[in-house]
Amino acid sequence: MSDNLKSQQVSPRWQITSMMNIAAVSIICAIAGVVSGAPSASPVLSAVSDTARFSWEIPQGGLGTGSSFYTVSPAGTTVFIVYSDGTFNPLPDYRDRLVYQGNRAARNVTFTLSNIQTSDAGTYTCGDGAPDTVIQNCGQKLVVLGVPTTPGRPVSTTPVYNQQVTLTCSSTSTTVPADHGLTLTYTWQRNNTDITVTSPGSPYIFTVSSRDSHSYRCRARESQGLESEWSQGYNMEPQYGPYQISLTPSTSSYTVTEHQALPSITCSALCRPGCSYRWLHNGTAFSNGAMLQGQADRSKTGSYICQPSNTHGSGDSVTVSVDVQYPATVSIFTANSRSGSVTVNKSNPVTFRCQIESNPRSVIRLLNGTEELTRADNSLTAEYRLESADCRQRGNYSCTASNNIGAPVNQRMELMIKCSPRLDETVLHQLKYTSRLGDNVNVSVSVLAYPLPTFTWSRTTSTSQDLTGSSSPVSDISVTARLHLTNLQQQDFGDYRLTVDNGVGKGLSHTVSIVSEEVPESRQWSCMYWNKSTS
Repeated sequence: MSDNLKSQQVSPRWQITSMMNIAAVSIICAIAGVVSGAPSASPVLSAVSDTARFSWEIPQGGLGTGSSFYTVSPAGTTVFIVYSDGTFNPLPDYRDRLVYQGNRAARNVTFTLSNIQTSDAGTYTCGDGAPDTVIQNCGQKLVVLGVPTTPGRPVSTTPVYNQQVTLTCSSTSTTVPADHGLTLTYTWQRNNTDITVTSPGSPYIFTVSSRDSHSYRCRARESQGLESEWSQGYNMEPQYGPYQISLTPSTSSYTVTEHQALPSITCSALCRPGCSYRWLHNGTAFSNGAMLQGQADRSKTGSYICQPSNTHGSGDSVTVSVDVQYPATVSIFTANSRSGSVTVNKSNPVTFRCQIESNPRSVIRLLNGTEELTRADNSLTAEYRLESADCRQRGNYSCTASNNIGAPVNQRMELMIKCSPRLDETVLHQLKYTSRLGDNVNVSVSVLAYPLPTFTWSRTTSTSQDLTGSSSPVSDISVTARLHLTNLQQQDFGDYRLTVDNGVGKGLSHTVSIVSEEVPESRQWSCMYWNKSTS
């Protein structure tokens, strides 16, 4: 296009026709410009309805001598023409919105375009006077800013207390053209209060520091551009393992009697998702469920711990102590570590030991018959020692125990003491018996021995009597030997020897005399005495 175009402005009709021709030529040039031209300045940013200011320089040598130049819109229409003498001529579609401030001589293209619309967005290029000539690297991009779409409700990974969580916010740019090169960033609020983040944007990654629920929302902002509306709030409810574990009732110690029910204790904890519960007894799994249940027996004494758990871990509550009380039983009662019927030798030591199982502890008594040998209070064991066992200490020994729960218990054992025969010192022994010829005499001798002995009567001279004799036990250790003499003859008077033997020790030999009544009475009585001899 040459300066002749300007000189031909004779009539309005001609101008209109010329304008159309120019427009047609401009479209052709615009098509070529889209393919070959390129902007030479930074993009112009403008919001809808605002005024955009364009400014670029025509490259050195881009204008031919005496040529006009023109600017073409992104839609391929001519925006304005600048003639070689600097005259400015806007096209009708832009005349009311465009103000030109450029200087052709300085190759400066500066103008403003008001009431910007999204249809104005794109790259504006320029060409010189020839219809098919596009000036390279001459033009500028108009970016029409739009409000980013309102983000959807933020999306979260599973939030877990004391772990990292990721919140994602998503919006779409409405700025045109699509290759505007601007980026979206995001800002966040928690409970409608701004959050300062080190790297604004999406996703928002942080460590969950509270078990409480919080509402999060986000909005998008385009760099050098506009901000979206706030998204809908996302109510984040963090998950967490059990804490604040409590027991109902809160009593920490219980006493129950055996065969009663265990105390009803309910365990609870704060946890999300909800917890399952189990009870540990002395560190070993006991039962499942929030409530402690079961029958109390002595094995149930000890400590109970409620252990709530969910997918995020477990926790132990305070310890509950349960004391199951039960009556006394005798578990061991021995003499010299043997039970039942126990036999020892005379003069040997004997240790009685009684062991009790009871809760609470018992009062324990060791008895010989009804005689109390020893007593132990608040105890589970009792001992008594005979330093030197004697025949007369043979008998039934017992251990009794009571702890005021149930009836007292008693266990017996028999102690037998081997001892060689000896005269029973508690009995008056007659050493001489007087009688007349033809009379009868009953002789008796009391002996202590265990086991019970055998008796043999004898004499050194002949006799008409039957010396078989007899015996009768008085107790387990005492026996009386008897000899019945009848129709005494002179030859029957004299000494009779009793031999006693039970296989223990050397046995016993004892002599009694049968004398005629003619012996003075005073002498007869002098032969009677209280025998305290021992074997």
